[in-house]
Amino acid sequence: MLQSKQSLYPDCFVTIVPRNQYIGVHFIDNEGRTYLKYHFGEVKEDRTLFLEEVWFTQYIVGNSSEDEEYRIHFAFDQDGNYAARKYIDSKRKYEDYEGNQTLDFSGLYEKYPEFGQYQGIIQLERPVLIDIISGHKQR
Repeated sequence: MLQSKQSLYPDCFVTIVPRNQYIGVHFIDNEGRTYLKYHFGEVKEDRTLFLEEVWFTQYIVGNSSEDEEYRIHFAFDQDGNYAARKYIDSKRKYEDYEGNQTLDFSGLYEKYPEFGQYQGIIQLERPVLIDIISGHKQR
């Protein structure tokens, strides 16, 4: 668990459920809200993890409450394909996106962490995610 010097909240927290082969990482903003979630699944017998899902939440600017402007759910497969759904609950609608090109997802693999060694899975910046999210903001 990391903690910003400017916040009362940790930067993130990790949930590991070995029985379900699940590892989740929740990134926390300065208001204590989860704005980004990673869901890793074990994909190889050597316990290699793959980032299968990402949830990104944009909260209403200038508002410290839980009021969301929108959230986007990304789903990835190991072949380099992805799909995304943007939820806009205030308007009761959603928009679906599918990647129209195969991407290099090598940066979405991580080794299963030893206790206390979470640097790999809590890595916030992942170039392929930045590219995908930037592309959705332009639409």
